[in-house]
Amino acid sequence: MTTLETLKKMDYINSTPDDVRSILADLTILCVPFYIKEGIYILRGRRGSGYTKRSQMTYCPAEKCISMQRATLKGQTMFYGVISDDQSHQENARAIVTGECSKLCREGTSSVGRETITLSHWEVVKPLHIVSLINDETFTEVKDNIILNQLRDAFTLFHGEQNSSDEEKEISRFVSAEFAKEVKNDNEYLISATIATDIVKDMNFDGIVYPSVPMGGQAGLNIALTPKTVNRKLRFRRTLEQTLYKNRDQSFVRLEKAEGKNLPYKQFPDYIIERELNIESIYELPIIS
Repeated sequence: MTTLETLKKMDYINSTPDDVRSILADLTILCVPFYIKEGIYILRGRRGSGYTKRSQMTYCPAEKCISMQRATLKGQTMFYGVISDDQSHQENARAIVTGECSKLCREGTSSVGRETITLSHWEVVKPLHIVSLINDETFTEVKDNIILNQLRDAFTLFHGEQNSSDEEKEISRFVSAEFAKEVKNDNEYLISATIATDIVKDMNFDGIVYPSVPMGGQAGLNIALTPKTVNRKLRFRRTLEQTLYKNRDQSFVRLEKAEGKNLPYKQFPDYIIERELNIESIYELPIIS
């Protein structure tokens, strides 16, 4: 089999990170390095309420990471957050955070309920050196995600035409697809988690970006940062509490509480949510703990 066929037929349950490494050992994975400048905000979410401290909203301790995630192997940790495609519209990042961590969203269009999610805002205080594995075929149907468009174009600029071989491009497109695929269990993160772990460590990047699968590549990008980067280059600013109100295929997110100073916002009254969701009262939606 070719390398690409071997990767596509990999047994995720019985394979290890070293199996992935042995397959990719002599191959070049095309990527695009870039910087995120100071002043950019990254949002991170956590299900539940009452969280106001940095320690409650930062990366999970490595010893508690007992399963693989999109960009981390078992027993390792990264800071998972979201960058909005428009910094003046952080509701885009809020939408991705909700889609990524909400139990109601994961259960699909049949779910009904109320779910609280706490958002934390983190300011970039030193430039971040980031790697992107997004390529020219990543969510090509999405046209209004500014960051995604820029990184697709950058891939074409750096690796298009005769700059890279057809094999390198095909391998890189497969790898990119691994970061954008829907999974049924954590084992299916094996390839993306191994590659993210190794490329960030070996090439000394601060982190890696990839599209949001629940949002279909829209609204911004997910970002995974090393703990060292978070401690040195991000500043915790504040938390916000929001509630996701969901009635099957209709949903509404309302900010409920803001921690910090000078955070004015207008809260939508209950009747607007009830009208949008076609329900008599928001209280008929069960609380998802």
